[in-house]
Amino acid sequence: MLTPIFDKLINDILASLKPHQRKCPQCGAVFDIFQEDIEFYKISKVPPPTLCPTCRLQRRLGYRINFLPTFYKKTCSAPGHNEKVISFYSQTNPIKIYDYDYWYSDKWDPLDYGWEYNFEKKFFGQWCEFILAVPNLSLYKDPKGVNSDYVVSGISPKNCYFSASPIRCENLYYSSASYDSQDCIDALQVKSSHNCYDSVYLFHCFNCFSCYECQNCLDCFFLFDCRNCQHCFGCANLRNKKYYFFNQPLSKENYEQKIKEINLGSRLVLRKCQAQFAEISQQAIKRGVYNINIERSFGDLLRNCRNCFSCFGIIGGPSENLRYIVSADKISNSMDISGGSNLSLCYESGGLSRSSKIKFSIRMRGNNLDCEYCYECGDCEYCFGCFGLKNKKFCIFNKQYSEKEYWQVVDKIKTQMLQQGEYGEFFSLSMSPFAYQDSDAQIEFPLAREEIIKNNWHWQEEVKSDIDLTKFQALKSEQVPDDISAVSNDILNVVIICQQTNKPFRIMPFELEFYRKKNLPLPTIHPLQRMKNRFVSRRHWRLWQYPCSNCGQEMCSSWDPAKKYKVYCETCYLKEVV
Repeated sequence: MLTPIFDKLINDILASLKPHQRKCPQCGAVFDIFQEDIEFYKISKVPPPTLCPTCRLQRRLGYRINFLPTFYKKTCSAPGHNEKVISFYSQTNPIKIYDYDYWYSDKWDPLDYGWEYNFEKKFFGQWCEFILAVPNLSLYKDPKGVNSDYVVSGISPKNCYFSASPIRCENLYYSSASYDSQDCIDALQVKSSHNCYDSVYLFHCFNCFSCYECQNCLDCFFLFDCRNCQHCFGCANLRNKKYYFFNQPLSKENYEQKIKEINLGSRLVLRKCQAQFAEISQQAIKRGVYNINIERSFGDLLRNCRNCFSCFGIIGGPSENLRYIVSADKISNSMDISGGSNLSLCYESGGLSRSSKIKFSIRMRGNNLDCEYCYECGDCEYCFGCFGLKNKKFCIFNKQYSEKEYWQVVDKIKTQMLQQGEYGEFFSLSMSPFAYQDSDAQIEFPLAREEIIKNNWHWQEEVKSDIDLTKFQALKSEQVPDDISAVSNDILNVVIICQQTNKPFRIMPFELEFYRKKNLPLPTIHPLQRMKNRFVSRRHWRLWQYPCSNCGQEMCSSWDPAKKYKVYCETCYLKEVV
């Protein structure tokens, strides 16, 4: 055994562990420790968690910025640098940053910041000091990205702007968590879709506008939960239809005439249609959970999954033997993961790719193996408590050890952490370098400023825009032309004051060309606020239990019952809609 003292201690704890209930110290909820959980603890050699699954998810999400592209300007701390760069972190954040190119260069060595582990102090106390000493990456983005400076995370984005997590996307603006899509604006979680606008949960759609939870649709406007539809407007729960107008069939000629009479290039007309569609979608039948090709699995937005429990947003696949996972792809035998692809045997971590046996770690990219409590490391093996390492082995707090020394010290650290109640816990939210309101936690668990501060979590006071409005003509929302046909290229040289937040924003050339081509009016709401507004339409990463709106049978659904939607159980939904 590589860590014999720790192994004996953890094995003794797990040997007597039985299924039971616990009370979460954070939210007060009673939660179950199931036998299936215990089996995984034994495989991973970890003690049972203290927090409930919901609070564990909230804690991990507080360390990720993958849904809202919030950017600041912060001074680069690299030697000889003093310029301000685009960053996750504001100027007042104590985190030290290097600009993207310098951080990834060979001009500095993270091992130069190595620490000797102090057994007189607790692990997390040392980590808080350590994370402030080592330079952070200013902004995470894929080095393979092209012309995509204002992008958070993602894989191989091209010509993407002000977007979060674009995966193999091109010409994507003001969008979040989209895959293999092109020429889309204001999209949330669209996959393999082109020329779409203001849409959520689209799969294989083309030229669709204000469409939600639709698949294989073409040239459609204002749809909810439609499949294989073409030339439809203002419809819900349709299958294999053409030329439908507000769920009523029309001839091709009559439909085309109706569409000609609706000038969506006018903001007033567009908003009227949006209001009508809001009523339609409110009354539409909602599917309790939306899963495809699953076996013995419990959750929502699952595809090609087997033996998955309380999992959400597992796409692509295949994925199997998972518990408490959100937003992942091609993952197996893992538990408590938030964001990851091509993983196995991972536990209580987030932002992982192509890795195995990773525990209590965040943003580990590319072929990592057997690392614990690590942050922003790539292609590393057998590292503990490290930050920013690349292609390293046998390091602790960024200090290099021999293989024999490494396992001896790790055995001692893990034993002490376990005895002190630290081992088995993820980094606390109070230690996150990200402002809570900027993180993914705010999307799923929105909190007001007072509550964030009360919990001693990271709150970022609003940073005023550095746009010098005296250099631009500023237009209030009512001054922006109503019709796109009345907009000249001069709009590219003005700022628009958001009607909802009063924050200034500008129209980009690609954006203007898109609106003109698709006959859509200019927006008068700030892009970031539009993204926040769109998240209201997303399914949650949790399930509520309440009666089916049709048959009354108890069911589980990710639709919040407080919104009083018409939600059907799977049996009723399939009878009524499919």
